[in-house]
Amino acid sequence: MRSGQQITRRALLLAGAATGLVPGMASAQNAAQIVVPYPPGGTTDVTARLIAVRASQELGQSWVIDNRSGANGTIGAKIVALGKPDGHTLLYSNEVLIVLHFVQRDLPLDALIDLTPIIRACSIPYVLVGATEHAARSNVNALLVALASTPDRFRFASSTLGSVGQFAAAALGQKLGTMPLIVSYRGTAPAVQDLLAGSVELMFAPLGAVAPLIQDGKLIVFATTSEQRLGLLPDVPTLVELGFKDMVFEGWAGLWGPKDVPDDIVARIHTAVSAAAESTEVQRRFKELGCITVRESPAQFAELIEREHTRAAELVLAMGLTPQ
Repeated sequence: MRSGQQITRRALLLAGAATGLVPGMASAQNAAQIVVPYPPGGTTDVTARLIAVRASQELGQSWVIDNRSGANGTIGAKIVALGKPDGHTLLYSNEVLIVLHFVQRDLPLDALIDLTPIIRACSIPYVLVGATEHAARSNVNALLVALASTPDRFRFASSTLGSVGQFAAAALGQKLGTMPLIVSYRGTAPAVQDLLAGSVELMFAPLGAVAPLIQDGKLIVFATTSEQRLGLLPDVPTLVELGFKDMVFEGWAGLWGPKDVPDDIVARIHTAVSAAAESTEVQRRFKELGCITVRESPAQFAELIEREHTRAAELVLAMGLTPQ
């Protein structure tokens, strides 16, 4: 009997270590399933795990990460949409979720209707980059002139349909009076690989994914799509500075619950995740990933979703996109 107890205890400890949570902190009945609708290892997954460790401590409730990838994140999102609104089934996903119905047919849910926004945990700055070896221009002003006068010479890589990179490229083209050719990939990594190889000329890319390549001189960074200059790139101008009003595009990751999560549960989870995101260790890791902690209420998160959805609808109309 004693041996069996030791084996069980060891199994529990190993399970806790595998999920990055504190073992023995809460009962299995009290555990929350945090669905990440992407494979392990990406920015969304990594930030989810960082948040989960600290938020679980704040709540006294185990948070177990459950990767359910597929269909651009909708498989995992549907699981949460069908869950009970009791705070035990949550979705940690990114900005692509709210624009998918513009680019993808037969979606199993509508994120604006079927989910409850709780908190946007972090924002992810984007930068306009080109490969040093293949870039037609090294100066942002010269690049913008060339984009306006000879748009056919430039192709933009996009990490996926509905990505920040796709919409930022379309918006820049709209402001320049052109419609750029945008090539969609299955993820940031293959898009960056083709950028380095010269198969495409430009990309609006998440800073964390390309910062090492910028530091190594393999990529030129022309501008950022942030509201203000980035601390990691103080000499790089924003597109707003360059005269392109409203060219503010950023990735982000946040937490949703099923539809109709009670306000008190939303508030409790929001408080715990906010505290987690403000912790020294999470701040340090966010900085390494090129992420920035967001400080806003659930209502502000919901307002952001509405604004970005509206802007995406306008860009989709201008681009002539139809769901695929």
